[in-house]
Amino acid sequence: MASATAAHADAVVTVSVPSGLPLQVRAEPNLRAAVIGSLANRSRVTISCYGHGDVVAGIGGNTTIWNRLPAGGWVTDGFLETGSNSPVVGPCTGGSAPFKLPFPAGSAYRVTQTPGEGYSHNDDYNRHAVDFGTPTGTPILASAAGTIRFEGWNGAGGIMALVDHGGNRCSQYAHLSATIINNGDRVSQGQRIGTSGATGNVTGPHLHWNIVNCDSQRSREIPNSVEAGTRYPTGSAPVSRNG
Repeated sequence: MASATAAHADAVVTVSVPSGLPLQVRAEPNLRAAVIGSLANRSRVTISCYGHGDVVAGIGGNTTIWNRLPAGGWVTDGFLETGSNSPVVGPCTGGSAPFKLPFPAGSAYRVTQTPGEGYSHNDDYNRHAVDFGTPTGTPILASAAGTIRFEGWNGAGGIMALVDHGGNRCSQYAHLSATIINNGDRVSQGQRIGTSGATGNVTGPHLHWNIVNCDSQRSREIPNSVEAGTRYPTGSAPVSRNG
């Protein structure tokens, strides 16, 4: 279908599942997130903004677009009749985004690997991660308030920190050169937790940033940030508003 420019208002679309089954509503834009509801096939539904998540083979081919409902929850774009294979609503940024980029406000670092890309972001532990080309010593900040679930050495991840945001949802910061927090510490959004580095399995200094299940560290969702939503094209350099 022809591309369409993303709008900045809600859109009303039709659920279209070839099997006739209801369309599942999930807590996050990925296929492992909890199912929190469903939409009847051929029903009309309002979508308010979009993000990117797991690939779904839908009626228009493969898509990573997921749409957020006004009352909360996400549905894949793959089984919605929107008139386009591109987003038809604006990105989920601002107040709908719980996270901020993990480096100081005003700074920007190039995305060197995006979710699902390359040799290391295609497994259950890394598929939603974003890599930033942060030089060693770059201050790393908590993306959202929470409790330090883990800090220390973590094998391939090198020196790592996990911030627990509740509901088994942790932000992960890997390949650090050092941390300055301890397990159990409460941290606020924008609080410094360490410095970027090149520890663990790396080819050079960078920050590996992910949202994972706290208990298993399996990749849970693409970080939904105020600055970029869930879209982190390789080579882009979003400017942080954190701190």
